[in-house]
Amino acid sequence: MILSKIGFIVVFTFFLTIFGSPIDKKEIQTNFDLSDDTHDDTDFNLKDGLEDLRSLRLGQINFLHTTDTHGWLGSHPNQINYNANWGHFISFIELFKRYRIDKEKQDILIIDTGDKHDGSGLSDATAPNGIASTKIFNEMDYDLLTLGNHELYNKERVVLEYYTTALSSKFKDKYVASNVDFILKNETLVPFGNKYVYMETPVNHLRIIALSFIFNFQNNNPRAKVTPVLQSLQSGWFQNILTQYPECKLDMIVIFGHIPARDKENHELKDLHDFLRQYYPNIVIQYFSGHTHIRDFVEFDSKSTCLQSGRFSETVGFLSIDNVTDNQPNFSRSYIDFNKQSFKFHSNSSHLYTKRGSNVIQEINLLKKSLQLDEQFGMVPQNYYMMTRPIESEENIYHLIKHKVLPKLKSTSVPADELSFNRIVMLNTGAIRFDLYKGPFTRDTEFSILPFDNNWNYLKLEKWVAIQIEDFLNHRPVISMLNSPEQHFLHDIVSDTEAYIQSDRYNPNKLQHCPFINNPKLSEGYTTNDDYGCDGDDTPHSSQRIYPMPNVIQSNTFSPEKGENNRNEIIDFIFFSYLKKDILHALRYIDPSKSYDESEVRDYGGKPLKQLLRDYIVETNT
Repeated sequence: MILSKIGFIVVFTFFLTIFGSPIDKKEIQTNFDLSDDTHDDTDFNLKDGLEDLRSLRLGQINFLHTTDTHGWLGSHPNQINYNANWGHFISFIELFKRYRIDKEKQDILIIDTGDKHDGSGLSDATAPNGIASTKIFNEMDYDLLTLGNHELYNKERVVLEYYTTALSSKFKDKYVASNVDFILKNETLVPFGNKYVYMETPVNHLRIIALSFIFNFQNNNPRAKVTPVLQSLQSGWFQNILTQYPECKLDMIVIFGHIPARDKENHELKDLHDFLRQYYPNIVIQYFSGHTHIRDFVEFDSKSTCLQSGRFSETVGFLSIDNVTDNQPNFSRSYIDFNKQSFKFHSNSSHLYTKRGSNVIQEINLLKKSLQLDEQFGMVPQNYYMMTRPIESEENIYHLIKHKVLPKLKSTSVPADELSFNRIVMLNTGAIRFDLYKGPFTRDTEFSILPFDNNWNYLKLEKWVAIQIEDFLNHRPVISMLNSPEQHFLHDIVSDTEAYIQSDRYNPNKLQHCPFINNPKLSEGYTTNDDYGCDGDDTPHSSQRIYPMPNVIQSNTFSPEKGENNRNEIIDFIFFSYLKKDILHALRYIDPSKSYDESEVRDYGGKPLKQLLRDYIVETNT
């Protein structure tokens, strides 16, 4: 969608020109008209009981951390637990520094660990994706920031991130990507920002070196190269660190990046920690991670922990460290709900207004209006959840999609006489990224539920083969990212029957049990269980039980007279084009007598899933 009826101009032609330009440090421009100066500091009340917030314990050095915001800069309209927007967050940071950090004479660093696309209309409804939301995101005064895999999905995003953020005058000394390089038009590799930064804090004069890593994300992007974490540390820049900054010249190391805190398959962060301890055995190494979309806190050793701060502007992670240079430093962590009440409470402020925050609220409102993100197509009659209701439940969004939405798909590319009545329609559960909440169904809702565009492919298959594909993809380790990040990384740590989280996957015998809270005075929300226990969430909530979800779901249509019989009958097998390679892999395993190559895959046409969901909502409201 092209921006229109808006109070700012996107200089798109300049953006297209800069894609191939040499490293001249020019920036992509977005200019906002802020002539309509209004601010939003409306008072509000949450449900009874939510005012009993847990306080933050400040230390010698403090950190506030965001990650995986995915364009969620405009708040969660149907979720009061997360009713603050990016302008409120900016005001919170300013007030927190003024009334807490400065008053108690301590240090603070503000950190982000990437993934700023694919999740909200503010980022996804513009062309290019993120051209306007990046400007709003960058209004935050981060001390350290980096990229995620969503900044690397295509060359347009890479170029946008590199020139508007990594090379910007504001962040050029704060942007770190230790294992990522930018590829110029002439194919020369240059650092994507800094490989590391050294700093000394202004109050306690702590000497810190900061590095940042992304997990081993390989997508053959022509404008960026990711080097595996440990391999990148064999480069000359790390040898320079060892020479310039031996342990005796540092008080702590900060490692932040788009990499899971826990990952039993790849354990990249744990391997990195073991490597660094060879050279820095006695000082604090503090990690900040992302990508998994979950709240977590991991203790690697007595002087090293890792904070992981959720997703979608639902969480601001807080960490403090006291006695940094002692033999026994003290760590304190908290997960702040992204709402105005929490922000006012933790900043010791009676209001949530600053001029800069107010201006950003205006920018958000102007952008939403321009993109028509509040355009309403109907009302959602109830809540539909991704993971907190079993898939058989009528309150589960996959159940809704499977039984109500997928059956509405009709081909626009295949002649009617070539279509079979008997068919299967399949999609990967990772295509759906968020719960669908009761209330207005708007254009922005569409982007939050289904941020990715899709095309439909199909194959003519014998029924006995087609009906085995779902089970194959759901029970074999074909791929790791058919489902959403939170489903993938929670799969091995959440039990829907025991309701516990195994808090240390590196020590399988260590289990941390927390009570399952069912208090009608509290709203449903995060009740996080991590290596430090059960009290990390700043806001008490009733617990949500997490249920395992499959990699794929499908809708079956078979003629009543034949039912599941006639195994050799030819049917239409329709699927997201994203699944093509995995479908073909499954077919070759199920039926090795045939080759099943890409030439057999045809375009099915039809409306994308986003439009099918909208049509269903409109239909239920008529």
